[in-house]
Amino acid sequence: MALHNCFKFSKRIYRRLQSIICNPKPPILQIICTKTLQSIMNLHSKEVAIKRPKPPNLDETDFISKLHDSLLLQILSLLPESDAARSRILSNRWKNLCSFLPNLHFVMPFCSNIEQVNKFHDSVDQTLALRGGIPVRMFHLYCSKNCNYNRVHDSLCNVVNCKVQELDIRFPNDRFRFRFCWDLFRTCGSLVRLTLRGGFVLNVPEVDVLFPCLKSISLVSIVYLGDVCFENLVSGCPVLEELYVERQLIGELDGMESCMVISPSLKKLRLSFALSGSGRGNFRVVIDAPRLEYLSVVDVMPTSYSLLTEPLSLTEAHLKVQTGGGDEHVAQLVTCLSNVKVLTLNDSTLTAFINVHNLDMPVFPNLVEFAIGLDVFSSWSMLPTFFNKMPNVEHITFLKGFLPFPHAQHIYTMRWNPPVEVPTCLRFKMKKITIKNRETITPEELKLIRYMLKHANHLEILTINAHKIDPKRREQVLKFYRGSKSCRIEFV
Repeated sequence: MALHNCFKFSKRIYRRLQSIICNPKPPILQIICTKTLQSIMNLHSKEVAIKRPKPPNLDETDFISKLHDSLLLQILSLLPESDAARSRILSNRWKNLCSFLPNLHFVMPFCSNIEQVNKFHDSVDQTLALRGGIPVRMFHLYCSKNCNYNRVHDSLCNVVNCKVQELDIRFPNDRFRFRFCWDLFRTCGSLVRLTLRGGFVLNVPEVDVLFPCLKSISLVSIVYLGDVCFENLVSGCPVLEELYVERQLIGELDGMESCMVISPSLKKLRLSFALSGSGRGNFRVVIDAPRLEYLSVVDVMPTSYSLLTEPLSLTEAHLKVQTGGGDEHVAQLVTCLSNVKVLTLNDSTLTAFINVHNLDMPVFPNLVEFAIGLDVFSSWSMLPTFFNKMPNVEHITFLKGFLPFPHAQHIYTMRWNPPVEVPTCLRFKMKKITIKNRETITPEELKLIRYMLKHANHLEILTINAHKIDPKRREQVLKFYRGSKSCRIEFV
């Protein structure tokens, strides 16, 4: 501030001296004024030369790179894996930072020569070497053809030393199949989730404990050297809680003729069987899991199912199977699910259940949510019976609407007649009805929609999902009488 005032004062003197110089004065006074004027001009030149520092530009300051590595790793762990990998190009510091992330994801591109294969395996080995034994939470390794299986084995050894918790490995379905190194993981006390996909051969020895801490197993399209290998794997996991088995066979055999799921700790079981080509029939599934809580079966094979121990804790089940003439086995399986709260039955499963039990079907007292696939030739007439056997259902979903798709290829015979007495669940419990149509609503479907809207006294919402909705029938549905004053109708 003082310097600024000095400059202002010097300007006033400067103007005064100029007026003196212009007027005729004694020579000595002119000389003094000229020297003083030069000094002021020099002072002004210094004023111009002084530069004040600019305030820092927060947009250009790299605060992130100044953070500690632990904070940077935490930030990168929240990003998608592809975005986290791109951070390598930022600087030398970021180049190796991804190697210390808790989740490691390696996807091998198509390699046409050995140099490209070795380059991929080198990157995996270098990443694991940089960690120096830092624990790995998740390790994903997706290999393509021509991968070096010996180097994969070495990488798995290093991963075990890093106390990996979740392991996901995928191999191509080529002529060579990798035999998983079970002995390597026998003493691994950290592994809790294992996923094997593709070119694996399951050859499990019979041991008391194979994976001491493993809670989840997923086996997708792998080959088994025999049924006993699968049994040994399940029995060798004393704390196993979740099992997923998917068989996708096209023109080949996977060596499995029966699936024995025997586990006292298993809580969630998912089975998906899609067999074609040279697949064998008469496949058998035996389930002995007294603590089972969730069951999902998707099967297009003629399979027989049996439950050795009825799981009293089972609360949710989804069955989408093709019976292939084995109605008794499917009906027996559905009967064992009478205590569930959530149930899904496709049209084939429902038909098999009806063929065996007809009117003498068990009661589902705890069922709250029911998804059903209707067969127009039998299921329509059985709807009142189903409603009476499920007294507490609150939400029902018609998976494929009321009629098969496409409508033009089927001749309908409506066998549904309104019962004399309205089912209890419809009058007092039903809150939500969902109809998943693939075509527009037909006059036959309007009859059932009208009936349910009229008698569902506590209905909150009716949702109709159709790709095509006739505006006239839409208005017709909206004008139907509703037993529940708070019911709303949605077309999606």
